Amino acid sequence: MAKPTTRAEFKNYCLRRLGFPVIEINVDDDQVDDRIDDALAFFHDYHYDGTEKLFMKHRITAEDIERRWIYCPDAVISVTRVLPFDDSNSSINMFDLRYQLRLHDLYDFTSVSYVSYEITMQHIQTLSILFSGTPQFRFNRLQNKLFLDIDWSRDREVGEYVIVECYRAMQPDTITLTGTLTGTNTSNTITGTNTIFDQEILENDFILISGQEKQIRHINSPTELVLVSPLSSNVTNGTATKYGVSDVWNDRFLKKYATAKIKYQWGSNLSKFAGIQMPGGVTLDGPRIMQEAEAEINKIEEEMYTMGSLPSEIFVG
Repeated sequence: MAKPTTRAEFKNYCLRRLGFPVIEINVDDDQVDDRIDDALAFFHDYHYDGTEKLFMKHRITAEDIERRWIYCPDAVISVTRVLPFDDSNSSINMFDLRYQLRLHDLYDFTSVSYVSYEITMQHIQTLSILFSGTPQFRFNRLQNKLFLDIDWSRDREVGEYVIVECYRAMQPDTITLTGTLTGTNTSNTITGTNTIFDQEILENDFILISGQEKQIRHINSPTELVLVSPLSSNVTNGTATKYGVSDVWNDRFLKKYATAKIKYQWGSNLSKFAGIQMPGGVTLDGPRIMQEAEAEINKIEEEMYTMGSLPSEIFVG
């Protein structure tokens, strides 16, 4: 059978791995879904393929300044850095020191040394850290809030952007966005009703709006999106869908781990009837199944910790 690409196919794969349909697996469908969700949560936290590193930009609103924090979507599991607000990382005019160094000292790439230039650049970076610094922040993934410990009345203005380096969980399920959308073929702006756009998607994501696949350029607010290109036809109170990363369902760690979790649930269910003899002389042995599953889970988790996890920096912040 082809590799699983949906939750239903993944569920069937795990059950077949346990012996279904030759053996009856005494686990309810809801229990199977719960164990798959548990496996996905562990996969997102500890496997390098469970997340992706990206730079998320957020346009400051008056509400952000008033409450002194900005939204982070549910998909963001860790924030590692907020980029400095100054222009220390770019050379934007001819009076910039780096521009002058390159113009006067590095015009000939063969007759000058890079040593003095590198020392000067390190000195400039040190001065930037001393006088500008990097924005201090606090983030907890359960709150969906990024707190910036800055002077909001001075450092940020409405319409400016905050660039955040973060890690995002790879979502394998296709989800339908909250609320409805309305847009025309003459504008890139999409407005929503009862929506929470910035909680469920990120900029540059592709979404399907009433059958039209479009890429998001900006998320202006929880009720307004800006697309890269206008819709091909008008949409009134339409729905939007975001496709999941279906290849996640075929990850070998996830398949083994989810199967072991379901097996443990199976053993837990049967343990309630331990020692009962069935017709034909068969005796239920739930505790043994639980022990086998627990050993498998511990082995897979250890392998995940040592071979598949990212550096611990994603848990800092």
